[in-house]
Amino acid sequence: MCKDDISSTADSDDDFVDSKVTEQATSSGLHLALIITGGTIGYALFIVANQIGGALGLQKAAYAFAAGCLVLGLFGAVTSYIGARTRCSTYLLAEFSFGTKGAQVAKAVIAISLLGWFSVINATLGEAIQKILLVGFDLHVSSYVTIILSCVVIIAVVIHGFTGIDRFALYLTPVMILFLFYLCWVSLTGLETTGHIEGAPPFTLSTAINAVIGSYIAGVVTQPDYSRFARTRRHAIWGVFVALGVVFPIILLIAAVPGMATKQMDFLAAVTLLGLLAPSFVVLFFGAWGSNVLTLYSSSLSIGTIIHSWSLKRLVFVLGVTGTIVALLPVREYLIFFLVALSVSIPPIAAIYTVEAFLIRRFDFDESRLEKEANINFQAIAAWVMAILFGYLSENQMVSLTGIASLDSIMISAIGYYGLMRLFPRKIITTDVEEVIE
Repeated sequence: MCKDDISSTADSDDDFVDSKVTEQATSSGLHLALIITGGTIGYALFIVANQIGGALGLQKAAYAFAAGCLVLGLFGAVTSYIGARTRCSTYLLAEFSFGTKGAQVAKAVIAISLLGWFSVINATLGEAIQKILLVGFDLHVSSYVTIILSCVVIIAVVIHGFTGIDRFALYLTPVMILFLFYLCWVSLTGLETTGHIEGAPPFTLSTAINAVIGSYIAGVVTQPDYSRFARTRRHAIWGVFVALGVVFPIILLIAAVPGMATKQMDFLAAVTLLGLLAPSFVVLFFGAWGSNVLTLYSSSLSIGTIIHSWSLKRLVFVLGVTGTIVALLPVREYLIFFLVALSVSIPPIAAIYTVEAFLIRRFDFDESRLEKEANINFQAIAAWVMAILFGYLSENQMVSLTGIASLDSIMISAIGYYGLMRLFPRKIITTDVEEVIE
């Protein structure tokens, strides 16, 4: 297990960045589900859902949503279980798998991807608010202003750590879900379930599934950051699966309905035609806020395990400002490309630490032993690189195992890592006895 001799006061001030979560800091599976669900409701996800619905039609889009979210739900349940059982963050788990030095690369990639997602959401939110103020209230406000203001609010929530995120999800997520159902009900009149919307991107079913997976795969990989706070392992498993495998596909389907009903690729244009611009403004703002709260929190945890001299609050501030500066650049146009890239490069990290937990160490984690092991686990890095390359080839339909690039990258990394560990054993320390995995 992770470090046992911790000071709960000291660690709680920094949200247990480098240590095990205490039992006093845990919360229920319902809270975990609300946190994850709140993180999935955002304007960027509305754009993705609208584009997939417009490209594939409602029936095929529903299949893409269900398939992609099933992968997220199942994989998320596994990573959530690992977090709840070990009480360790994603980044401590990465150190056991990649080595203390090798994990720096994995942690940096996760942090950069999360910061990129933070910037994309901030950019789309700023543009959305700008349009809403212009169309609904005839106010001309620069999107730069709205981006900066939203960043200030997000930092204010995240700087309070997991407690602030928990309170946010508990109060706002149910309200946002109810409004989405109302929006869908209003949109159902005249809805055509087949046919494409003019201007829709040329999505294939596989690309659509990968985009859905990519929309939250970074959250699945970093799920231990939140599930380590779950009261029990059962809470951790059902909380995540319900949020991602059941609620998330429904949210995506609902988000695709307004655009299909009005034949508008622009979600804001669709809700304007439906006469729901003002309430949509509220949902979009708090949805994007919820998503960015989670991404900024996990990104800060990741960098916090690299820069030990900085407090979590300081990291939240610096990374929040950095992400906002990036958001001021034209990042929205690269959204789908970014999601597909995430879907093949990030999942292998979780697959590798899953193999490490279940098959290599069998949940015998003690960070005091890490310094006695190799700083870099080349087997893990090699498996990660192989998985990324195979996922890229799969996405471009050059070779594939399942027809879904993200699933291919998960399988290749898991099989490749375990195979390399069998072929080239490395010394690990378990139960105070040196062992060589053979």
